Amino acid sequence: MPDYDETRLMTARPARAEGTRAHRASGTGMTAPSSDPDPVSQLSTRELDLYGNQLARCLKALSTDAPIRADVQRELAAVYAVRQSRTQASQPQQPSRPRDVSRLTASELERTRRELAANLALVRPDSPARVPILAHISAIDTELAGRTGQQP
Repeated sequence: MPDYDETRLMTARPARAEGTRAHRASGTGMTAPSSDPDPVSQLSTRELDLYGNQLARCLKALSTDAPIRADVQRELAAVYAVRQSRTQASQPQQPSRPRDVSRLTASELERTRRELAANLALVRPDSPARVPILAHISAIDTELAGRTGQQP
């Protein structure tokens, strides 16, 4: 089982992608702590995963009576909290209310659909803004199909 230097563990943070080449070349992947109050939230998703894995490995290697264990657990809890908040933020929300487009005229429906399609083309594929746009387009399509189906 490897020995962990407690002072190095507590002052270590994963190297940022924009860090110097010397940090990346050294192979340690560690830098001094930043002055940010919550440096864990500043990490990219990949860096956060790597740091969390590193903390979990350190926690497994530490004895149960090691004085640094509580600090490592708190840091790992902070990593998990940031992961959780990012996961919740990236999940698309369901529309909270149905789209009522029944009062619009056919020309208004078509114009609105064109505008929404243009907006959809400008939104990134992974953007949560796509969900309400797609829901509104679907409501318009349903309304138009219902109107044309009722006409002889």
